[in-house]
Amino acid sequence: MRITILGSPQAGQQQLFSLLTGIPLGAIQARPLEAQPGISEVRDPRVSWLSSLYKPKKTTYARIEYLLLPDYTTQGPTKDLIFKELKNADELCYVARAIEEVRGFISELIIYDLMLAEKRIENIEKDQRRKYSEKNAKESEFMRFIKSQLEGEKPLQFANFTEEQSKMIGIYQFLTMKPLILAINVPEDKIADRSLSQKISAELTLPCIQLNAELESEIDQLQPEDRASFMKEMGIEQPALDQMAHLAYTGLGLISFFTVGEDEVRAWPVKRGAAAAEAGSVIHSDIEKGFVKAELMKYGDLAQAGSEEKLKAEGKFYLKGRDYVVEDGDILSFRFNV
Repeated sequence: MRITILGSPQAGQQQLFSLLTGIPLGAIQARPLEAQPGISEVRDPRVSWLSSLYKPKKTTYARIEYLLLPDYTTQGPTKDLIFKELKNADELCYVARAIEEVRGFISELIIYDLMLAEKRIENIEKDQRRKYSEKNAKESEFMRFIKSQLEGEKPLQFANFTEEQSKMIGIYQFLTMKPLILAINVPEDKIADRSLSQKISAELTLPCIQLNAELESEIDQLQPEDRASFMKEMGIEQPALDQMAHLAYTGLGLISFFTVGEDEVRAWPVKRGAAAAEAGSVIHSDIEKGFVKAELMKYGDLAQAGSEEKLKAEGKFYLKGRDYVVEDGDILSFRFNV
């Protein structure tokens, strides 16, 4: 999963990217006009606990790929780069200091999508003049519906699509269909006041986190035992790193399942609603092809029992078929034959 981060000038997107990826801020600032990739581990305490139980040779947390883009107000070839990368993103994160900056960004996304819809309508009309097609007529009607939504300054992710329309829109690259996270960078003395982020989230109907990027960097450098007391003192409920991971998963419709053993304890992101065989394909395509059964433990049951032996004695070890819908926190082992 790739989340693209961008923002207004001096909004703090470089500091946030540095915090998320561990890349030094100086190295990031040395390349202001380039798209810069980085990786962040999802600090899931369930993975840490499973690792302490199984003591594996390797522990692998889920990972999020971030891509930092130049300041959004940059023009020229860099602006073309920005829109190219926005189209390729799975999810967007916009960093701002005020709601006006957010409104301006969303307006530009709407304008981009509106131009895309108008261009498609124009091309369809040309094709229809040459040879009428019922399929083209249907698409033209749909594009006009899209156009009307955008002209009302409504991002497409909030439009009421029919089931058929929802399938149709998937072939286009409309930017306002992409999940969008807002990160509001506030002064240190405002960090405990959630009124700004709450107002923005309510007005724009978008997930929003509030942070002070420099303060978050200080928190990340503290020892775990000192982190909680410092955050409480500053009025911070959860580190920005963890908030971003949670919102990223939610926006992309993801959950995590786990595999455990002496060799490795690992978290695997998978789409919410995925069946067991589909979840197996995240590990290897052969698992889905030759799926036989999935051995299942629930994380909560295992944590309460304290060991696999006690869990099995309690009758909480299950075998599931390929159509079992995987839930967040499932611990799975796959039986397959290819």
